[in-house]
Amino acid sequence: MLENRLAEMKRELTALDDRIAPLAKAAGELANPSWGLLLRAGNDKSHLARQVERSADVYTSRVSNFLLHTPFAYFRARRGSLPHDPEG
Repeated sequence: MLENRLAEMKRELTALDDRIAPLAKAAGELANPSWGLLLRAGNDKSHLARQVERSADVYTSRVSNFLLHTPFAYFRARRGSLPHDPEG
C-alpha cells in the first residue's frame, strides 16, 4: 500500500518536472531584444539581478507570509501623503 503510494508520487513528481523544465529553461533565457539577458552579465549577475536581490526583503522576509493569500492577491503600498495634501 505505502509502496504503491510512493510509486504514484514519484510518477506525479516526474510529470511535474516534465512540465516545469521548459518553463525553467525559458526563464533562464529571458532576454530583452535590445538589452539582452536581464538577470545575467556574462557569467555574473546583472545590475538588475543585484537590485532585486538587495530589495527583495523589503517586500517580505519569508515566503510563508503569503500563505493566507491566493495567487490573485494584489499588493500595494499604502498611499503616502504629499506636502500639499490637506491634513486630517
